[in-house]
Amino acid sequence: METSFYIIKPHGLLFREEVRAMFEGFGLIITESKKLVMHRWALEIIYSDLPEKYRDSVFLLFKGKSVEVGLIVGENAIDKLLQITGTELDPVDCAPSSIRFKFGGHKPLIINGVRCYTNIIHRPQDKTEAEIGIKVFRML
Repeated sequence: METSFYIIKPHGLLFREEVRAMFEGFGLIITESKKLVMHRWALEIIYSDLPEKYRDSVFLLFKGKSVEVGLIVGENAIDKLLQITGTELDPVDCAPSSIRFKFGGHKPLIINGVRCYTNIIHRPQDKTEAEIGIKVFRML
């Protein structure tokens, strides 16, 4: 069994129940979840690979708005979560059956001149990112 981490972004909470049902349909179990406003420090850690010049614009999508953060467990949870949510940043480029394609915006937002994709969910791409997300979850 493997543990992974996810964030349903503010604009994705409308689809929260459908997203959770998709997780369960792939044999993944949500063991813990919290609805909260993400702190800037947590976003800085989770999105540490995002170039600094884009952070203010991307983080604006979270400012003062609730998200759901959670831990999910299952066989190959990290890879399954990646496949369920979509492997690409832009929802249009994801598989039609993925969460990002089904519920994400199909036109990017331009915030302060930065192209931002409304992909409704964050998930780790590998074990290292999952471990970081789990640590952040425990600190929230």
